[in-house]
Amino acid sequence: MARNKDTSKTDKNINTPDKADIKGSRISHAVYRPYRITPMNRRRLVGGFAVILLLMTALIYRMGYWQIVRADELRVMAAEMQKVDTQIDPVRGAIYDSRMSTLAETVTEYELYAYTQYLYKDENVRPAQKRKIVTDLAKITGSSKVDIQKKLEGEENLVLLADGLTREQVENAKKEFDGKVDVRTRAARYYPNGAFAAQILGGVNADNVGRSGLEYQYNSVLAGIKGRTIRTTDPDGNTLTSGNSRTYRAQNGYSIVTTVDSVIQHFTEDALETGMQKTGAEAITCIVTDPKTGNILAMASTPEYDPNKSSEPYSAAEKKKFKKMTAEEQTEYLSRMWTVRGISNVYEPGSTFKLITAASALESANSSKKSRYYCNGYIHVDNYNLRCLSTHGKQTLKEAVGNSCNPALAQVALDMGADTFYNYIDLFGFNDKTGVDLPGETRSIVKDPDGMGNVDLATTGYGQGIAVTPLQILCAVNTFGNGGVLMKPKLVSRIVDSKGKTVESFEDTAVRQVVSEQTAEKMCDIMEYYVSDAGGTGAYVPGYRVGGKTGTANLVEGSSYARNATNTSFVAMAPMDDPVISMICIVYKPTKTQFGNFTAGPIVQEIMEKSLQYLGVERKYSKNEKKEAEKDLVEVPDVTGMNSNKAVSVLANSKLGYRVVPENSGSGFAVQAQQPKAGSKVKKNSIVYIYSE
Repeated sequence: MARNKDTSKTDKNINTPDKADIKGSRISHAVYRPYRITPMNRRRLVGGFAVILLLMTALIYRMGYWQIVRADELRVMAAEMQKVDTQIDPVRGAIYDSRMSTLAETVTEYELYAYTQYLYKDENVRPAQKRKIVTDLAKITGSSKVDIQKKLEGEENLVLLADGLTREQVENAKKEFDGKVDVRTRAARYYPNGAFAAQILGGVNADNVGRSGLEYQYNSVLAGIKGRTIRTTDPDGNTLTSGNSRTYRAQNGYSIVTTVDSVIQHFTEDALETGMQKTGAEAITCIVTDPKTGNILAMASTPEYDPNKSSEPYSAAEKKKFKKMTAEEQTEYLSRMWTVRGISNVYEPGSTFKLITAASALESANSSKKSRYYCNGYIHVDNYNLRCLSTHGKQTLKEAVGNSCNPALAQVALDMGADTFYNYIDLFGFNDKTGVDLPGETRSIVKDPDGMGNVDLATTGYGQGIAVTPLQILCAVNTFGNGGVLMKPKLVSRIVDSKGKTVESFEDTAVRQVVSEQTAEKMCDIMEYYVSDAGGTGAYVPGYRVGGKTGTANLVEGSSYARNATNTSFVAMAPMDDPVISMICIVYKPTKTQFGNFTAGPIVQEIMEKSLQYLGVERKYSKNEKKEAEKDLVEVPDVTGMNSNKAVSVLANSKLGYRVVPENSGSGFAVQAQQPKAGSKVKKNSIVYIYSE
């Protein structure tokens, strides 16, 4: 019993805590008060369950929408995300001269990148090592040490050190800095002759798309068609074995063969360079053609530029001037430099247009051998005195052109009348573009006969009050050397594929018969008379029958003509009994000398003499000419096959100069060809062109 009491007491102590314990213990209190679900909690549970049920329903609906309703669309999108479409660039076609020498081509250029964190910025690279790295990279790339160091110290970890490098350069870099440099390639347009024929060739932009010149005109032919490679890849860009891969090969561009004769182009550019020095002109333009076909053999303008570096002038002297210009002046300068003045600029032709006036009068029977024109220093037309530089008295039409007499040719135009004269102006092509295959050709400015008063008619007769392009004048004069037929000028003769097979040919195009053969012959006689016996002796070449006409036109400033600002010109052709070459040279704003005979004449003479000799036209000296010529002639030695250094020495001993073609040929090469040919008789100190390829 006693034991039971003790047990009871113990149980009581265990199961019934005292008040102090209940009061001070939360655990005892929790045990003491059992958990109950209150109405508020019940509402919360029901609300939470409803939200979960709603979300689950929405999720199931959304999954059904994407996997059932839009399943097909998603499959297409997934396939597109796995598909990599890579373009394959075609090789741009080349541009050749008439003898298939390369004028423009596409080459592979190399770009050198550096991982600066490994090559230069690594803490283990000591200062002495850094200096050596900079020196070696500058030597390999041809860049300055300052430029290389600046790039290596920049914030970027992968930096372009240099572009336009050769394979040898980048191989040297990889060999010395293996794993720390990266090489990338790109197709680039390259002009192996530098500034040669720049205005004709034009250039391309950064995407290899034609921007000007033939590059622009024939871009669709040269560019080719891009190819594509389509692959199915994983997220890391790896091709899936189960995926499809298709390749559409690029179609390389066709090449074009031009009518340009590189030898005559060299003659022209050299003559223009000399002309700039002697005349102090703002610019000079020259176009050389075959009068019977319309083929353009050469076309050049100064200042010239290198299409490989088309944002700066070519010559060192012009670069100095360019750097001192303001940004606006530089933009204007580059615009003029890129412009093909021969077709894009109009100018008052001045006295060269007298040939057109004379031919029109002869063809329309408003002038003949019996016609006489009197000049007492001026002609009075509608209360205006139109003056001449001299007093010529009574003269025939031939003598009037030879004297370049303004009153006489004004009277010739007045005798024809506006309608007749305008009709011949139109027939000679001055109301239309020539259609030459170059971009940017502009139209002439010719007054309509209905609005042409007597003064306008008279001044047009001697080439003022009308504005034309140089190519228009040359094409019109070419009719005299082609039996009176006007030809369409062209620069491209053929389109060829990569194997040289002709894809398309461009035939010579006769526009129309402008004057009769008889009138054309009379005009040839007048042109030859002007050079041999009258005012055009600046272009006279002993042994060759050269014909031509000069022009000097004052520039318009405001509403009147300036006294001292002129454009001077010379249009010429030879030999006049059977012309094979014609040209026009315009000297813009000469400052050292005036008048076409003294500015453009010597340029025409130099190009004409060299070109006729190159084309194999035999000289026919008179007795006096031969005697005078032999005093100053030397025979060209044969240097073909020689080492270039020896060839230069041989030419110097013969009192001849030389020029290497292409200019970047270096020294020590074997001479492949020369011009003039061995045995030719040329003037002392003449230039002999030696070709490395």
